[in-house]
Amino acid sequence: MRRILVPVASACLVAAFVVPSGLVLAQSESPPAPTPTPEITQPPAQNLGEQCQNPSATGASAAPLPTGGVNDWAAGISGPVTISGWQSTGAEGDALTQTLCAAQVALPNLQITYQPVAGDYQAFEAANIAARTVPDLFYVNAEYAGTWIDQTFLEPLDPYVQKSGFDTSHFFPGFSSIFKGPDGTWYGFPKDGSSIAMAYNTDMVPNPPKTLDELVQWATDNKGKAGAKAPMCLNAGLDRGLAFLYAQGGSIVSDDGKTATIDSDASKAAVQWYMDLFKNGLGMTNGAMGDGWCGEALGKGDAAIVFEGGWLNPYMTSTYPDIHWAWAEVPTGSSGQPATISYTVSYSIPADAQNKDQAFALLTYLTGPVGMQIWTQGGVALPSRDDVPPPAGTEVLAKSGTYARPGSGFIPGYTAVQAAFGAEFTNQIQSGSFDAGPVVQKTKEAIDAALSGQ
Repeated sequence: MRRILVPVASACLVAAFVVPSGLVLAQSESPPAPTPTPEITQPPAQNLGEQCQNPSATGASAAPLPTGGVNDWAAGISGPVTISGWQSTGAEGDALTQTLCAAQVALPNLQITYQPVAGDYQAFEAANIAARTVPDLFYVNAEYAGTWIDQTFLEPLDPYVQKSGFDTSHFFPGFSSIFKGPDGTWYGFPKDGSSIAMAYNTDMVPNPPKTLDELVQWATDNKGKAGAKAPMCLNAGLDRGLAFLYAQGGSIVSDDGKTATIDSDASKAAVQWYMDLFKNGLGMTNGAMGDGWCGEALGKGDAAIVFEGGWLNPYMTSTYPDIHWAWAEVPTGSSGQPATISYTVSYSIPADAQNKDQAFALLTYLTGPVGMQIWTQGGVALPSRDDVPPPAGTEVLAKSGTYARPGSGFIPGYTAVQAAFGAEFTNQIQSGSFDAGPVVQKTKEAIDAALSGQ
């Protein structure tokens, strides 16, 4: 899976910045032949039973691992199981190794093998699905989860939930709903999540705005004063813009996901409001600032306010430790209700997996309270369960997660919708037209095409 805009590799970060690979199949197509990627050398598989015997495998600074957390049904399952995900490095890699080692200790009857994937993860696994050479458990990004559910690439999990007694009631709906089919069937459980919130330089913004009206007024008053390039670093796409559409009472599809609403009066006004931030010089894209992503803009002082998720924490700590900054919720807009969006990734079982009981046993641990606590305690992501405490310093993000709406994948073909919105929004900024009309038109066309299965 390609990561863009940011130099860190959080799972939730990946969810926010997936680039469509073109290998998600249209519903009317047959599975294509596997697409080889000889230019990418895949990392070797890791036998957890062997690797975790090394005390340093769980990370030199790792906290003691919690015990327990094993479902009674899962404890009785034995045999091999292979889990696959995109290659993790740094803090995320340490946390993942620690979590998988804890799973191996907790479930000694399983022989767990971890197969990391380098490069375009979505394309790699799509090729595996076509060739029926899938792992037993793998990551599924929210962005294409709905499409893979429609294409029956994923195993329905409800029968396993029923026979195992695994409690699914603690998952936050904003993180979990994306992995359910139209009839409510589970096809994955969220491994973590992250909500979008407002990060601000406390030296430049001593009193963070609480409403969008206050945000505009502050940015207007501080243009040329707070932030070397602009008061705010903003994204010209739905990966952040959707949060503002919701805050301003707009939306892109109806609640049942069957009808485009991007062309409603409220939505048109919300898109224009967001575009006017760029028009009036209150916000700029990271690219226009010469920065790799908005986190860099915050760290360098090019912007005083950015809108990001939990992946910002380790980045700022390691890269800009002397910058004073804090979190606040996305300011409330004309909707009158707190609003934001969330990103997440599931653990799912491919329909052609060979060891499904073993995969579900491992799944219950990794997405259960103990496994999730181990995974998230380092701050690389937020718990997607309400019975797991958030890491210190992420309380605002955790609160935002309780009301966040999915930021991607809530309709099949959402990647094309994102692309249409982002391309025309960027065109309007670069051309100096700043007209929301063409953005709404292009986005509606993409939504209509997605909803009709084209």
